Amino acid sequence: MNIHYKKSLKLITLLISSLLIATVSAQIYNYMYIVGSGEITTTGLVWAIGPDAPSTASISGPTATVPMNASGGSPRNYTDCLHIVNQDAAAHSFNLTVTSSTGDADNFTEFNLVPFDESSTEQGVLSLLSTSSLTGLSIPASETWVVLFELIPIASPTAGAKVDFEVTLVYE
Repeated sequence: MNIHYKKSLKLITLLISSLLIATVSAQIYNYMYIVGSGEITTTGLVWAIGPDAPSTASISGPTATVPMNASGGSPRNYTDCLHIVNQDAAAHSFNLTVTSSTGDADNFTEFNLVPFDESSTEQGVLSLLSTSSLTGLSIPASETWVVLFELIPIASPTAGAKVDFEVTLVYE
C-alpha cells in the first residue's frame, strides 16, 4: 500500500480550513443598543431654611429638621422658619399631614404650622399636637411659600416637656 503523504497532508489541511470557514460563517450576530443617562434634577418642591429658623435647623434631602423651644407661659413664633420652594414651571397641588405627634401635648395650648403664600395670605393652620391634615393646597410655578411655627405653652408647663412631631408633605 502506497500512502501519499503530501496528498494526505494537503487533504487534511483543506479539510481543516473548510471546517474553520464553515464554523465562522455559521455564527450570525445581531446587535441591540441602549443609549441613556442618569441626571440629578432640581425640580419639584424643596424645603429651604428661612431667616427666623433656629440655628440648629437643617435640611438633608427631603427632610427638614427644626428643633424649636419656648419658655413657660410665653408664646413664641418662628415667623419665617421654613420655605416651601416650587422649582418647577408648573403649579403643584399638595397636602401637609402630621403623621406622628408624641410627647407632652398637654403642656401646650397651641403648637401650629401655618403656611403663607407669596402675597402673605394664610393657607390654613395645621396643629402639630395630634395627627391631622391640611389638604387641597396648591403652590404656583416658581413660587416660595413661608412656613410659620406658633408655640403657645401653658402658663406653668413641666420643665423639659416637649412634643416630637413628623409632618409629611405629599405633592403631585
